[in-house]
Amino acid sequence: MKIVTVIPISRGISKDILTYFTSKDVAVGSIVSIPLRKSKVFGLVTGSREIKEIKSELKSLSYSIRKVENIESHSFLSPEFLEAAGEIADFFAGSLGATLSVLIPKFILEESAELSFVKKMEKAGVYETLLLQSDDEERVATYRSFIREEFAKGQSVFFCLLTNEELQNIKPILEKGIEQFTYLLHGELAKKEVLASWKKIVGEIHPVLILATGQYLSIPRNDYGAFIFEKESSRAYKMQSRPFLDIRLAGQIIGKHYNSRVIFGDRLLRVETLWREKKGQYAELTPLKFRSLAGANSEIVDMPGRQDLKKKEFAILSPELQNLLREARDKKERTFLFCGRKGLYPMTICGDCGTVVVCKNCSAPVVLCNTKDQFGKNQNLFVCHHCGERREADGLCQKCKSWKLNPLGIGLEKVAVEVESFLSAKSESAFGGQESIIILMDKDHVKTQKQALRARDIFYKTPGNICIGTEMALPYLNRKIENSAVVS
Repeated sequence: MKIVTVIPISRGISKDILTYFTSKDVAVGSIVSIPLRKSKVFGLVTGSREIKEIKSELKSLSYSIRKVENIESHSFLSPEFLEAAGEIADFFAGSLGATLSVLIPKFILEESAELSFVKKMEKAGVYETLLLQSDDEERVATYRSFIREEFAKGQSVFFCLLTNEELQNIKPILEKGIEQFTYLLHGELAKKEVLASWKKIVGEIHPVLILATGQYLSIPRNDYGAFIFEKESSRAYKMQSRPFLDIRLAGQIIGKHYNSRVIFGDRLLRVETLWREKKGQYAELTPLKFRSLAGANSEIVDMPGRQDLKKKEFAILSPELQNLLREARDKKERTFLFCGRKGLYPMTICGDCGTVVVCKNCSAPVVLCNTKDQFGKNQNLFVCHHCGERREADGLCQKCKSWKLNPLGIGLEKVAVEVESFLSAKSESAFGGQESIIILMDKDHVKTQKQALRARDIFYKTPGNICIGTEMALPYLNRKIENSAVVS
């Protein structure tokens, strides 16, 4: 019999290392199925000792040791990745198990008995962080050239993006000429398809290009030459829940352990990234460009300066934007309006005591939204986008019981109401039919990728359509649009 120490690969576990016994030979690095409370989770074996060597220690324990259920596999992850995962966990002050649960898909753990990885000779490489800041077309062309240089050196490339749609958009461009060595991995693929791609990637002798989201950084290869993180300035790289990983920094640590180059690219990189470049911590892949060469005619409108303070009127659409919408309708041109917040109004405060209306469950500010009841009538609701709480909007202030609740800010639905009123247009969701001219694209109106693709196709199909969307709409707008505006 043996005593094994195991790191549970799960979030919310208070202890990093647990102890179990087994009659089987378990190699360090193996994945095992372990009982934890009333459920079973996967764990990574970190040590194994014979019971006879520690009999005295076992007798003094105040708790009973449980048995390991079954061995799933033997070491299908690379030593470099496991070492990097430990450093990532330390950097973000989290547990190694929680870190591994983010960087390894759960179904890969479930099927890990079919996976294997053999560590080969050390790869000669140099770790450094390089920056690429330029327009989209120039940046993608640089990526293509860089990937082919890495292939010529016999090295593979991991290309990371945030969403499935962004990966699918860039894949046809980057894979030209190397289609048979390019692999796409994201959350919308079937488990069998991902598992088959994982096996091919690990078994392929030729260098490969992996286009994937951050959860696939655990894929083992002996020849990683570079890790590329596109759209580096996006906030979506940073997790909003435990263990609060930043995938950019996690990838940087993984690249260091593989002795590989790490590239951050975007139209405009983060301020902290540019600061590190000035301090000599990062280097330029190509000279950084701080001026966009887009041919669009841009105009900035001072909205606060346009408000009529005497009449106390608050205008959402400026005269310039109204003219743009009117001309686009007459010329049958498409228009995209970007709005940063969902709902009618992102915040509501009491006009008497100034208290913000918050969620009764999690105390987050609620958003005033317009929905339809079971009879098809419009009704206003307070919606919490953190925990999902919904309640009627006809309540009183929770602090002073005042009825004077004032909605503030500009939400996507309010913009749609204003545009509809201005153009006398029929506002529909993306699924109201081919005649719709106002299409709403946010997570409240578009809940699946299939719905988002349908909304995008309706928008592009008919000239003169208007799409009003939040940040989630941007990856789906993969063709040029005649007009766009930020409503703020």
